[in-house]
Amino acid sequence: MGKGGTGIATLKDIADAAHVSSATVSRVLNADTSLQVSAATRKRIFATAEALNYTKHQHKTQTAAGTIGIVQWYSEQEENNDLYYRAIRWGAETQLQAADFAIARYFSNDTLADAGNLAGLIAIGKYSESQLNQFKALNRPLVIVDQDTLDQSISCVTTSFAAPVGKIIAYFRQQGHHRLGMIAGREETTDGQAIDDQRTVAFEATLRDQGLLEDAIIAEAPFTIEGGYATMTDLIHQYGDQLPHAFFVASDAMAIGAIKALQEQHIAVPDRVSIVGFNDLAVGRFLNPSLSTVKVATQQMGINAAKLIQDQLSGLLTVPTRITLSSELILRDSSR
Repeated sequence: MGKGGTGIATLKDIADAAHVSSATVSRVLNADTSLQVSAATRKRIFATAEALNYTKHQHKTQTAAGTIGIVQWYSEQEENNDLYYRAIRWGAETQLQAADFAIARYFSNDTLADAGNLAGLIAIGKYSESQLNQFKALNRPLVIVDQDTLDQSISCVTTSFAAPVGKIIAYFRQQGHHRLGMIAGREETTDGQAIDDQRTVAFEATLRDQGLLEDAIIAEAPFTIEGGYATMTDLIHQYGDQLPHAFFVASDAMAIGAIKALQEQHIAVPDRVSIVGFNDLAVGRFLNPSLSTVKVATQQMGINAAKLIQDQLSGLLTVPTRITLSSELILRDSSR
């Protein structure tokens, strides 16, 4: 069973390693969203604390408000390679620990054998109907993060997809691009159920409404740098001079791979092909060209999930509720 271990680092250790003050570390790790620091600084503090195995309240298990289970649909190794889901977990954990809850971590290869001891459960990722029913059968306060489960009568926290995807398409059209492409993500739940990615759903629906879907090119790839690279390479060979002049790529990791494939084939970005990714990974700002993307409030998603659990436990929330957070289109050099 994957659970948070004993903290071995101090706030000063984290501050020194992250090159910020101890006060800043304390406020970030206590989910103080009023603190005016950049997203990059918050991510650096979270990553440093994680690397140093800092766990703020785990030693208070006997006097804590209770134990909240946090289920990650990835394995621990997969999560280490995906800042998106790790940032969601950090947001949830810092909010819960600030309220004196203990945390029990579970990854995809763990069981919930001791779930009867939990006060509530936050599940991060995508789950099949069967898996959701297993969570519900625990009869504990429950919140799913990054999947819309309101129709299954489960509270959830999601991010906006339709609005930013619509803005991407509008931007491409303003730039004079009318034949668009998309490298869509391909995923499935851990029990083998295919997932309809909402970015693809939004892209297709918007193009259909505008009469552009028939001419669009949509190809699927795994949510990895390698997936984006291989799929863009195939598209270049397949379409040649007919390759669309603008692509929406469903994750920054895939977009990084796609740009590498274009550059290897001496196809200029953005002069010949404009690229917009999704997630706003920090590395995207340092690419050449820097990556246009959609910024998702990952840490805030986790914070809101923790607050929903707290409201269920206190009796303030008695019906399933969905919170959808806005996201922001950030235009950089890869689409100009």
